Amino acid sequence: MSNAETVEDRYDDELPPTPAPTTPAEWDDLIDDWDEMRHGYYLGDAPGTVLACARNLEASVAAGGPDTALWTLGLVLIGPYVIYARPDAAAEARVMEAMGAVERALGQISCAHEEHPCDDAPFDAELDNFRHVLEMLAHPERDAAHEAALADEENWPDEEEAQSWYEGRMTREIWTCPRNLAGLARAFPG
Repeated sequence: MSNAETVEDRYDDELPPTPAPTTPAEWDDLIDDWDEMRHGYYLGDAPGTVLACARNLEASVAAGGPDTALWTLGLVLIGPYVIYARPDAAAEARVMEAMGAVERALGQISCAHEEHPCDDAPFDAELDNFRHVLEMLAHPERDAAHEAALADEENWPDEEEAQSWYEGRMTREIWTCPRNLAGLARAFPG
């Protein structure tokens, strides 16, 4: 009996996408899994989790779904797992296809923002901060308090923090901007 199962065998494209989280608490659980994977101590099916994220991202992009930013940033966070930590050509190709779909669908949309987080291509230690961005996006009920804290200059005595994408400038609008998502997809390592 051979156990030479490939990712394509285990994760057939005919399978429906894993149900997307519908509540902030469900998103929190998924973000916890993604963060554990990023840090190398996720005990679940890591390749399956990456591929489920890629499938959900493709479905969200195709439908113009409201969770496209969460899926895109989630794949930015965990996609490198199948590229570097546990190289898998089939899974890597699927991740790159999903990122290509984001770039094609959102890359030509114009916006009024002068700059975006993608301009700094945070594919290094800065990915540690993506968890905070994902949590912000998963909790729209916190927007008013978050925006008020960002506007309060007393919270930013250090000019550098006030100019950080992960501190003083972390707003839902800038992180979910289609140009930002397309830029992160384009800069994704592959």
